Amino acid sequence: METELANLLRQHGLKVTPQRIAILKLLYSGGHFNGEQIYNELKKSEPSISLSTVYNALNTLEKAGLLNSFEVNGITWYEIRRNLHVNVFCEDTNQIIDVNINLNDLYKELEQKGINVKSLNVVAIAECSKVLKEFQISNS
Repeated sequence: METELANLLRQHGLKVTPQRIAILKLLYSGGHFNGEQIYNELKKSEPSISLSTVYNALNTLEKAGLLNSFEVNGITWYEIRRNLHVNVFCEDTNQIIDVNINLNDLYKELEQKGINVKSLNVVAIAECSKVLKEFQISNS
């Protein structure tokens, strides 16, 4: 996997660093992570890594289009998933789930208004505990 990630970084004109590889590996495992969570996870295998290095790498990877970020309750979350979807923050369970909804019309409508969309993030804040089990089963 590291060779593929190194090639991916090169294809986007980025220098291959152990920190960038480690962040991409973690994010490719799936889910949503904030910067501190990523830092704490990487610290296990790279004890000398700093929090600022993690955030610098995250910013670089996002600008290159390799990952997506969104904010909920003042916390920036990162994910590898780049296709159009809705991130739902479940207040009652403190989870973030991805919901596949066709956002192409919204994307097209913005472009028709002359807005050159570079990234589209839709975040819903909801109560999900009543449907979360059913959703996760149907989403598997």
